[in-house]
Amino acid sequence: MRKFYEELKTIEDFSTFDRTVLLDYIHRQKFEASAVCGLDAVFWVELDYILHLMEFCFSGNSDEKKEFFATNLFPLMKEKISVIKTKTAHLPEKEFFYLKKDLKTFEHIFAHASNIINKNLKYFLPSQLFLTAIESMTVLYPLCENTCDAGTIKRGDYAILLTRYVAADFSKQLVDIIDYFIWVQAVFDIAYKSDRQYFRTQIIKKLSDFTATDSKFETTTDYSAKNFVLELHEVLTEINIKSNIVKLLNKIISSEFSISECLKSIASIFIDVDKIQDQTNVLRDLHIASDLASSVIRHIKEGNNRSLYEDSALAKALKPYFMQVSRYMLDAETDIEICRLFEIMSYIDETAPSFIMHNDIVASLEKSIAKFEMRKTLANASGFDKESAELFKAKARQIYSGK
Repeated sequence: MRKFYEELKTIEDFSTFDRTVLLDYIHRQKFEASAVCGLDAVFWVELDYILHLMEFCFSGNSDEKKEFFATNLFPLMKEKISVIKTKTAHLPEKEFFYLKKDLKTFEHIFAHASNIINKNLKYFLPSQLFLTAIESMTVLYPLCENTCDAGTIKRGDYAILLTRYVAADFSKQLVDIIDYFIWVQAVFDIAYKSDRQYFRTQIIKKLSDFTATDSKFETTTDYSAKNFVLELHEVLTEINIKSNIVKLLNKIISSEFSISECLKSIASIFIDVDKIQDQTNVLRDLHIASDLASSVIRHIKEGNNRSLYEDSALAKALKPYFMQVSRYMLDAETDIEICRLFEIMSYIDETAPSFIMHNDIVASLEKSIAKFEMRKTLANASGFDKESAELFKAKARQIYSGK
């Protein structure tokens, strides 16, 4: 949360800034708005794409661009306006000030453009005025593939979420490629033919760049046999990954391709896609989250600081997986509770060793537990194996201590 508010302060301090430094804030605003309004991430992706095309149209004053806007973009705007007016109208002003301001700007552009187009005066569209309005946006400023967090877009797809998490330990470049595939898949239905060709070109370039990178070897003076064995294993794994990516690249170059098939091909490098038991793992993660929150409440009431240290250490070990995989396998409301739990655990860790506790911490954790247990009931947890949760926690600690 500290980073979230630091980014909010950045917005207030500057009139012009690089939006990419505010991605956590922008993504969280869209995620929380979706939870409140019952929207999915694709809505924000498509809205961003429309704004991106609008920015292109308004960046020049040519009649051809104005015709393109009136004929192609305006109907897409109209579809989004109906959703904005019905679903986002009741967003709390205090929590979503900048997002609501940007949505109002979008509505105003549509209203002015509608008035001009309906009078058959599209050549008098105030392009510069509209462009300035888009450039003043904060949360809805067009960011294309960065418009939403990729995990939010792929909510419920355990194979892809797990692949992103595992691939991060091998190559950030590969995770960026996966995220680009995810964004292209989300925007593909409303993308124009020329942009679809551009997406294809970008995908080929990204995959080619990835396969062209050379393996790096250690050159330390105390290089040992152990270093050699570990490094050889890493290099062989890297070669195997690149070999599979080369096969995918050749397939894309030689024929038409499906984004979902490409994502499945990448996922199959790391996991057995057909044997993934996503609901079993969801139940396991809900049990772990509920158990962690219950443990913290018990130790706060007992004043057992030593055990709170252990709870905090476990939370730090679990957090990467829960924030990159588990939360996205749940509905948006339960997702928020997962985020709240780990924010509370971060607060507890930062207040150590005194462990300054406020009264509402226990109440918040109790609320989260109720949500987790309700979600477990809805998912039919009767056949859940609690030993798998303990094994997972032990493995998470082992991985965390090895880093």
